[in-house]
Amino acid sequence: MATLTKVLVIIAAVLSLFLSALVIAYSTNTDRILADRDAEIARSLAAQGQLADNATQASAAKASWEKEREALNSQLTERDSKTRELERVNAEMTRGKAKAEQELQAITLKIAELGETVKTQATLLSGYRDEVSALRKNELRFREQAVQADDRISDLESQNEVLTQSVRALREQLEEARLTRETSGSMGMLGVSAAKEPFVDTGIPVTGTIENVSTDPSTGAVLAKINLGSNDRIRENQKLFISRGKDFVANLIIVKTDMRFAIGRVDSLSRKVDVQSGDSVTTRLQ
Repeated sequence: MATLTKVLVIIAAVLSLFLSALVIAYSTNTDRILADRDAEIARSLAAQGQLADNATQASAAKASWEKEREALNSQLTERDSKTRELERVNAEMTRGKAKAEQELQAITLKIAELGETVKTQATLLSGYRDEVSALRKNELRFREQAVQADDRISDLESQNEVLTQSVRALREQLEEARLTRETSGSMGMLGVSAAKEPFVDTGIPVTGTIENVSTDPSTGAVLAKINLGSNDRIRENQKLFISRGKDFVANLIIVKTDMRFAIGRVDSLSRKVDVQSGDSVTTRLQ
């Protein structure tokens, strides 16, 4: 019994030693485990913070990448538009080039045609020059003939005027003879008092105009100068008729005649009339 107790005591002592060792190891391991746990917690917190930072950076990077991608897409779209525009411009320029080449060919043909035309025109101009030279010579000859003809016409006109004056003088003489005969016959039939009455020309009517109107200072009579004279068969004591338009104004008794004008006394027939320059005078009323 004592031995067994001793053995048990020894075993208990040994177990105590092992237990002590285990307690010591447990205490040591517990401190290390707690330190490791705290370290792991700290590392976990740090990792979580780093993860959050990484997530933030990733979000920022993703947003930046999205913007860059949109910018690149926009650039790509713009480049596509520019490419299509350049293709359109290239097509237009190609068509313009083809058109320009056609126009160049047409211009080349036109130049060749104009060259031939110039040659033809040069030939025609040479012929025209010769023809113009001949025409100028003919014109100079015709001008000389025209000058000679003008001189001849002037001589004939001078002769015609002389003959006209002679005819007028003869007409005046004939008219004077006729008037003398009529006056003589009137004096034989009516006496001297009837010969002083104004007469009216029974020949071809002659029409003229009044040039100016004046008043005789000695008698107060109204005098009118007309553009008709002895060349127009106007005689002294002849009665003319003054009119304005279609209206009769007064009579005009000729008191003085010249070859180209005459002066007469206005006979208003006891009416109040106003004779004016430009009024018509005629030898006989129609």
